[in-house]
Amino acid sequence: MLAAVKRLLPRWLKAPVRRAIKTVKYRWRRYRIIAAVARGDPLRIIVGAAETWQEGWYATNEDWLDITSARDWHAVFKGKRIITHVLAEHVFEHLSYEECRVALGHIRGHMKAGGRIRVAVPDGYHPDGNYLSHVGIGGIGDDAADHKQLLTVDTLSALMLEAGFRPHHVEGYDSHGSLIRNEYSADDGFVHRSRANAAPGDGNAWGFVDADTSLIVDGFKT
Repeated sequence: MLAAVKRLLPRWLKAPVRRAIKTVKYRWRRYRIIAAVARGDPLRIIVGAAETWQEGWYATNEDWLDITSARDWHAVFKGKRIITHVLAEHVFEHLSYEECRVALGHIRGHMKAGGRIRVAVPDGYHPDGNYLSHVGIGGIGDDAADHKQLLTVDTLSALMLEAGFRPHHVEGYDSHGSLIRNEYSADDGFVHRSRANAAPGDGNAWGFVDADTSLIVDGFKT
């Protein structure tokens, strides 16, 4: 119904309507999670969710939860350690190394004992040069112009260890050029850009090899 209405709108009105819908959606998301925090519910959250969501998870957005901001974390979670799972799909490449370190510290500080974070990012050890030129720092691919770093399993694991997480390499290349593919449960965070979920024939949907895949590393709070 909503899609049909949007198709009928004049072109000059479509962008303002999209912005208005997004504003309402994001405010509703914030209300839902603040209500859940007030109840003390254990939470599974998606950070930097944009338009994505998953059943049973709370989607958050940068405009009201900048994961590098202590003020934003306190405003939403009130210092409570009630998060059990965090999913960050293609978020950390938009942060500097220091910003990733700070964000992981905030995440761990609001996480219950035994909590898990799943991070998916472009793969810095990918052997294809065209792939790297698309996803690297200031990459030429869609949404890559503001990429601040190109993480590898080693740099991402080091960040997790420093923040107090035990890392586990789920998917992606290692420093020897070997492709690692471990089975994992989507219940702990469904990653859209993953070899486990790639649709047949969709491998080059964004115009370069493995565009719909990721380096995926899980971190367990120690």
